[in-house]
Amino acid sequence: MPDHHKNRFWKNRRVLVTGAGSGIGREIARQLHTHGANVFAVSLHQHELDQLADSLDYDTHRLQCLAMDLTAKGAVRQLMAYLDEHHITIEALFNNAGTALFGPHIELDPKAVSNMLTLNIQVMSEMASEMARHMVNRRVAGHILNVASIASFAPVPNLAAYSASKHYVLAFTHALALELRTHNIHVGAFCPGITRIPIIEKMGLNSGSQNRNSVSFLASKLATPVTPVAACALRAMRDEKALALPGVNQLVPLGRLIPGRLLSSLVFRFLSGRQPA
Repeated sequence: MPDHHKNRFWKNRRVLVTGAGSGIGREIARQLHTHGANVFAVSLHQHELDQLADSLDYDTHRLQCLAMDLTAKGAVRQLMAYLDEHHITIEALFNNAGTALFGPHIELDPKAVSNMLTLNIQVMSEMASEMARHMVNRRVAGHILNVASIASFAPVPNLAAYSASKHYVLAFTHALALELRTHNIHVGAFCPGITRIPIIEKMGLNSGSQNRNSVSFLASKLATPVTPVAACALRAMRDEKALALPGVNQLVPLGRLIPGRLLSSLVFRFLSGRQPA
């Protein structure tokens, strides 16, 4: 079936996207809006949501935005209360909010690591749980897509805490999918690889680096444009995939055939001696 017929799946569907202000989340929100969905976009920064609205020519009758810090105490429940108060029933969740830190673990700011783990693990889990209850209580045949990473498949040196958090996302997703199947709620995991989005800079890398021996230069050459990555996420939810990876990243799970410690050692050797930028 041609994609333009399949994309009718999104017509008037009420979809919530976390981390919608930038990167993959923003592109997911934009594509959903293009396909006719009613998009509820959540992001930390209001100016990012304003830019999203501007990119859609302020066609806001199908776009609602809410700026909030999901890592703040009680934030997820406040979000759910907001939906209840405004009689908004969500049919699909792109559980996308997350961040990353690159570098030797003992050299990273402990507070920054704690904040990353809170967002990548605690907030992700709570969003999925609260949204599942929301769907069950409203008898919605819903969809939840938790965004993990190709780092879910191996312990990655210099991304130790980040890759561990994404291992959690994958395990949590597969288990939750079985629990919610009887409620007619599909839960899947999306594992993008290196993508041309602002998180590269947030990790302390420089996407414009010309140092051919740097991690930044390597990442920029391997990075995938955000548009096809987001499109893959939409297809993954629409087609109810248990696990989806964009493009050549589909080969990454084969790495699980190699013992984790050996694979981690190989990655470490490959990165050793390379400057971040």
